[in-house]
Amino acid sequence: MKPFTLQARLTWWLAAIVIAITTALSITITHIAERYHAEVTQRLNAGIAMYVTNELSLLNSNGVNHVALKELAHRAMTVNPSAEVYLLSPDGSILATLVRPEKIARTYVSLQPIREFLAEPSRRPLYGDDPTSAARGGVFSVAEVNVSGRLAGYLYVILASNQFTSVAAAVRGNYSLQIALLIAGAILVLTLAAGTALFRKLTLPLQRLAADVRMRSLEIGIADPHTPIERDEIAALSQQFALYAERIAQQVSAIASRDEQRRDLIANVSHDLRTPLATLHGYLETVLLKNESLSASVRREYLQIAHRNSQQLERLIAALFELSKLETGATIPRIETFSIAELLNDVTLRFQLRAQQLGIELATEIDRTCTLVDADSVLVERVLENLIDNALRHTPSLGRIVLSTAMHAGRIEVAVTDTGTGMAPADLPHVFDRFYRGRETRKNVGAGLGLAIVRRIVELHGQRIAIKSTLGGGTHVAFGLAIPATSILAASSATRQSASVA
Repeated sequence: MKPFTLQARLTWWLAAIVIAITTALSITITHIAERYHAEVTQRLNAGIAMYVTNELSLLNSNGVNHVALKELAHRAMTVNPSAEVYLLSPDGSILATLVRPEKIARTYVSLQPIREFLAEPSRRPLYGDDPTSAARGGVFSVAEVNVSGRLAGYLYVILASNQFTSVAAAVRGNYSLQIALLIAGAILVLTLAAGTALFRKLTLPLQRLAADVRMRSLEIGIADPHTPIERDEIAALSQQFALYAERIAQQVSAIASRDEQRRDLIANVSHDLRTPLATLHGYLETVLLKNESLSASVRREYLQIAHRNSQQLERLIAALFELSKLETGATIPRIETFSIAELLNDVTLRFQLRAQQLGIELATEIDRTCTLVDADSVLVERVLENLIDNALRHTPSLGRIVLSTAMHAGRIEVAVTDTGTGMAPADLPHVFDRFYRGRETRKNVGAGLGLAIVRRIVELHGQRIAIKSTLGGGTHVAFGLAIPATSILAASSATRQSASVA
């Protein structure tokens, strides 16, 4: 079950509070109504005991005058049909009553309410003991019974009998329940309407903020559009803020990593630039200082060395500039459809002379079932140049370098394989890091930027590059290129035809 929105939860809380308040109000109203009814009954019938006492003598020399008591009870019931008459002794004991014995629950009535009734006529309502109930009391009327000027007892009249009280309570409870329900319903409807409008006004800015944060998160790629949205606005905001916090932590980590890379870059560039600059400066200074004493051949040799170092500086600076453009997004691939087979042949011919001079065989193995790819031909050519140049520098004489293509998982996989010195297992995880040079690479000329450029170009095409190598067993570098949809259909048809012929 999905959680409620903040507005719905506030509305439910308000409804619960209103119901609780209404229930307490109904109980209070019922209690006040009961006291009101009791006070009215007692005030209207306060003199009933005095009235009947003055009419007949209840006590005589022989004791209780039961005939007179019966007559007074009938007179009292004429005034109040729910009245019950008791004749009490001066200490509160019940001397006589017309109530059936099985209904009597107590034989003694407390005198404290009786004395208060007689002493304070204005204090109402007063509750006295009800002889028919061991627990409850009721409103009453009482009068002293005197014989020969002396207190002989009390005429005690319960104004609301137990049966009458039960019926009245049931009826009153029914009406009280109706009144409570009407009050509760009216208050609930009005409060919920006002509360809903108020809560909507209060939570609307929060809802808009949650929606804006969600939209911005989707725009910048922080949130996943398939992730379910929390209905609770606060929970939704907490979810988005957690994503922002995670992204900030990632960015801080990336900044720290880039800062470390920057320091490494400065150190590596300083090291790589220092050697050719020092060499270039030294030989040029020698030529300037000893120009008259140097022979033409020596002077030419010194200038050639200086020229080679200037070319090395030029290559290093160009590689740094190219990698910087690739990493900052300044280079955007221009995707076009072209033949990878033709590009491989062109690059192979360009490096063929250098390979022959080094005594290395440079060959191609192309899968003719599909040769078209969708990529930036200039950038792919740069990748092949770096890979071939790297392979030539690490392959000894009589070695072999093969450029190949093959269909793999709906794409063309281009590979450069050599029989060179290979790399140690410890070097493989770092081989595409800029300025990284393995144990064997450090013996050769190179700034360690070629493979970093290769990886970045492949990533710009949405592909991945992989390398396999063993020390002394050669190296295999492969990367993928997307192929046009029409080429996929043609390749599938060619594969089916080959299978049918076979």
